[in-house]
Amino acid sequence: MFSRTFLSAVALQTLFSSALAGQAIINNHCGYEVTVLSTSTNNQAPIAAGATFTEPLNGHASLKIAHDPSGLWAHGITQFEYSVAETLWYDISLIDCVNGQDASGCPGHEGGITLTASGGDCATASCAPGAYCPEQAYFVWNDDLATKSCKPGQNSGDITMTLCSGGGGKQKRGIAGRIEY
Repeated sequence: MFSRTFLSAVALQTLFSSALAGQAIINNHCGYEVTVLSTSTNNQAPIAAGATFTEPLNGHASLKIAHDPSGLWAHGITQFEYSVAETLWYDISLIDCVNGQDASGCPGHEGGITLTASGGDCATASCAPGAYCPEQAYFVWNDDLATKSCKPGQNSGDITMTLCSGGGGKQKRGIAGRIEY
């Protein structure tokens, strides 16, 4: 006979595994190439204008997006951060490229950034082109208003960040290529 602890652990692992079945996706609708570095895989890849980057969700990670690949561990990056546990947590972080309320150095920000999780009642983060949006994106490290979430069973798997998601900046619509790991 199985103990309640064992069955609870199996249920939690099943929930965790099913949540990990999804993808972390970056759509680059900007008119320029960016480079992404995944902290979960340590892989680095260019994302051409109009292209998409995809990787499996891996527990918790930061996808660091830069104009210049030599700056991926420094300032000037937009980050797509997520953590999969009993709840799926995700956010847009601009803290590595803001100057006060000015995020003009952040890749994709001049054209707007949107972060969505597929599924039922999942929150969306959306920062309008060039806007100061502290409830939608991190501008300082300790402002937790920007963290979004899905409760267990509400997310069907994918989390998608779209750079240059709405107006402003140079934009290119459509998918020119797809990068997958």
